[in-house]
Order: sequence, then structure tokens, then C-alpha cells
Amino acid sequence: MPQDAAGRWLLTATAALLFALGLPLLFAADVTAAWIGAPSAAGEALAQLATSGLLGLGVINWWWRGNVVGGIHGRPLGLGNLLCCMSAGASLGRATATGELPGVACVIVLALAFAWRMFLWRPRRLPEQIPGL
Repeated sequence: MPQDAAGRWLLTATAALLFALGLPLLFAADVTAAWIGAPSAAGEALAQLATSGLLGLGVINWWWRGNVVGGIHGRPLGLGNLLCCMSAGASLGRATATGELPGVACVIVLALAFAWRMFLWRPRRLPEQIPGL
């Protein structure tokens, strides 16, 4: 098991959620656009545009699973996921407050997990690592 097992689980869960949200938008953009109240070619194009972002970030998360989330190399990925989850939580939270959508606790929990990884978590140094490298 890798050193950063919590980061691996976090990226795996986020990739699974992004794939689960993106695949229906990709293959049923017309149905999704009609469901949100925009049954037109422009609504389908917007749904597929959202799909490209969701699936793109999901693929990046899936391929980065074995690496550390945070630090120098993983910070852009972590901040990108944090921004995605925060904006999705805010957007879906507004729809949840009006009663149009079910709860969005999963997205908010992921946003909090990425905020913890980016700003509070510090990686554990292995004994065989040389200080400063």
C-alpha cells in the first residue's frame, strides 16, 4: 500500500463521483438538458461542455491516485479539485435549499477533505529520506 493511502482514497472517490456525474451528461445530453429545463441545441452543448470538464478532471484524478496530493507537485491538482468541489457544492447547495435537488453532502465532504489536504495536512517523512531532499 502506498505511503499516502488517504490521498489515494480521496482521489479515487472524487474520480468515481466525477465519472458518475459526467457519463450521463455525455451520453444523454438531450435528456439532461430537458431535465434541467433547457431542451435545445444550446442546452445540449452546455451539458456536453460541462461533461468535458468533469470527465477531464476525473481522468486526471484517476491517473494521479498513486502520488501525493499536496506538496509541490500535487498542489495544482488538489487546488483544482478543491475549486471544483466548492463551486459544485455552492451551485448544487442553492438548488438543494430550494428543494429542487436532493442533498449534496458528498460534494461538500469532498471539498472539506481537499481543503484539509491543501492547508492543514503535512506529509509524513520516512526514516530513509535525507532531510532537505
